Amino acid sequence: MENIQNEELDFSYYINVIFKRFWLIVAMVAVGLVAAILVNIFMRPAYKATVLMMINQEDAGKIDATPYSSFTSEEDYYRTQYQLLASRSLLEKVYKNMDLNQYEQFANPRGLNKLQGALNIDPVTRSRLVNVSITAYDPKLAAEIANTLTNTFVADNVSNRVFMGQDVIAALESTERSPEEQELLNSMPQVVNSDFIKTLKQQAAQLSAQRAKLAAKYTAQHPELISVQNQLNAVNEQINTETRRLVQSIKIELSGQFSGNNIRIVDPAVTPDKPVRPRKLINLAIGLLAGGILGLGLVFVLEFLDQSVKSSEDLEEKLHLPFLGFVPYEKTKKKESEYATMLKTGNFLLAENVRNIRTMLDFALSDNHNAPFLITSSLQGEGKSNLSSNLLVAMAQAGKKVLLVDGDLRRARVHRVFKLSTEKGLSNIWDADPKKADYAANVQPVKDVPNLFVMTSGQRPPNPAELLNTPKLADFLQWAQKNFDQVVIDCPAILPVSDTLLWGKYVPRAVFVIKYGQTNAKLAQVALDKLQKAGIKILGAVIGHYRPEGLSYGKYGYYKTYSYYNEDKDKK
Repeated sequence: MENIQNEELDFSYYINVIFKRFWLIVAMVAVGLVAAILVNIFMRPAYKATVLMMINQEDAGKIDATPYSSFTSEEDYYRTQYQLLASRSLLEKVYKNMDLNQYEQFANPRGLNKLQGALNIDPVTRSRLVNVSITAYDPKLAAEIANTLTNTFVADNVSNRVFMGQDVIAALESTERSPEEQELLNSMPQVVNSDFIKTLKQQAAQLSAQRAKLAAKYTAQHPELISVQNQLNAVNEQINTETRRLVQSIKIELSGQFSGNNIRIVDPAVTPDKPVRPRKLINLAIGLLAGGILGLGLVFVLEFLDQSVKSSEDLEEKLHLPFLGFVPYEKTKKKESEYATMLKTGNFLLAENVRNIRTMLDFALSDNHNAPFLITSSLQGEGKSNLSSNLLVAMAQAGKKVLLVDGDLRRARVHRVFKLSTEKGLSNIWDADPKKADYAANVQPVKDVPNLFVMTSGQRPPNPAELLNTPKLADFLQWAQKNFDQVVIDCPAILPVSDTLLWGKYVPRAVFVIKYGQTNAKLAQVALDKLQKAGIKILGAVIGHYRPEGLSYGKYGYYKTYSYYNEDKDKK
């Protein structure tokens, strides 16, 4: 059962990966389609002309058989013929006879190689037929080359057979044959394979052996030796007579036509009327398929290379942090988004997620529910001010008297969220004027949210790090904890400044904010290492700017179904 669940989770993961970068796949499919269309438009049409030939295996016993007659198998013979059809010598003859150098497609350099590339030999399965095709830009030229090539091959085959026969004819017609001509006649298959001649040769061999024994004992005039010699002469005469008879029959056979060419053209090539390239529909299909495969490949390569954090599993596996919750992405037309106002006025998905984070923080602060904590991130713009303002609104709505301190003296933001003045704020507590440095005087209430108080960063000081590294900050935090139920400091990003670490000397707890799909896990780990080395406990991590993608929306989008509950709660 557990294995089945894991397979379902894996399948869901792959679907999510595809949906997340679905437009990349669409873009690659579009690129493949456009490429195929361009190929169809700009590719020069090519025409294919085909000759159908029939090749019969030769009979090795015939007088006009060629050197290609003796093969151990039929397959070897036909393979040899196909190689001869594509041989360089045959192509050179066709190239020269047709003067193909004058045509652009087959012009030198490497004109012969171009001709070889245009040739295709396709045997018909389980038959003696073979298709010989030439592909050229000119349909008429394609047919001419195919016909010339096959006709030349047939003519060469006939020439080879006649050439072998002419040697035999010369020996047959000679009245005074040389030893070589006589040997040629004696070695012909009809002579060698004659059973009668074989028997006579055996008798001649026996008589020769007998004569040799008698010659060792007797003189040449001995009657027995003369008798054996006469018998031997008679057998040799019979051999010569039978050989002349066979040769005469062969001569009669060769005086007429040969038994016929074993290779012939069944269907000559005709001028094609339709091009074989480009294959428009196939090109479009290949373009679409290749684009889709490339898109899928890029999606998974990018996913593999992606080191950003996008889920609670990523937090636990890559950063080993407890997960506190999501803050959904909110698209607004304003340059500065008023997160707290959206939470208060009925953004139910955002509200429910922030309330869940508030609940998770209660568990994380189980040892001291009122302990102050920092909210920070690895880099600027990852959503910490968004979380701070909304979280403090949620805490105030729960009945706590809470103080949000804008601890970023370099790039303050909280005052924009709540539309507060920066004349009062944190930077004033170091002022020499006791009235201006009074803690309570620098705290401003949020009119629309009871129990919520904010200390903005105030006017930007020239030396933020030096101010934060003074005992005055510890005294302020002690005062804040006495006068408020909860104190939260919206700190600057950890990289590249050290302001957050200075805050951590007095507030050793922090919530870490991750920007969905953009915060690099390795960079975040560098920031976390700095916090941990400074002795700051990480309560957990929040993924901000969360955008449900693929099937993941089904996990977290159900809050909208319960919007009526939140609406009634806000009315109460």
